[in-house]
Amino acid sequence: IVLDPFMGSGTVALVAKKLNRDYIGIELNPEYVEMARIRVYAEMALFV
Repeated sequence: IVLDPFMGSGTVALVAKKLNRDYIGIELNPEYVEMARIRVYAEMALFV
């Protein structure tokens, strides 16, 4: 499990998913939460 306590735009989440790892991302800023969610789902759609 990869823990990213300052998720930001989701770079660590993307790398964790690409390496087939589970991850937990924490972000306080709602704008970054939405940005990371969109980015991770968009990138993962390319690998399915």
